[in-house]
Amino acid sequence: MKKLPALATLAVGILLLSGCSQAATLAACGQIASEAVQVSGAINELSSPTPEAARAALNEVRAVSEKIRGIDGPEEFVTLRDSWTTSIDAFVTEGGKALAGDVSGVDEASNQMRTATDAIVAYCTP
Repeated sequence: MKKLPALATLAVGILLLSGCSQAATLAACGQIASEAVQVSGAINELSSPTPEAARAALNEVRAVSEKIRGIDGPEEFVTLRDSWTTSIDAFVTEGGKALAGDVSGVDEASNQMRTATDAIVAYCTP
């Protein structure tokens, strides 16, 4: 009989911890959704007819990537977040090269970013 209260306490602790994890995931994913919209909008600006507007879009994407790095969450979320920001950084680098005339890496960087974006969106979609 003495084990029953201990087991009940343990079960309550597990439920509370899993609830905290779910709350952390929801908060992190909510922040990611708004940043993903900003990244998408800025990337669309890269096709701008003026190099200045394209550079401004790259700077905006870079700034959003830094904001995303500051969003914390559970371990799996952090892994996906880091993969996504790494792919965003690679895209920004290749976008800068494209503005200078070297478009050789843009498609691959774009595909990697799309894959990483899809992974974090899938994680955050209930």
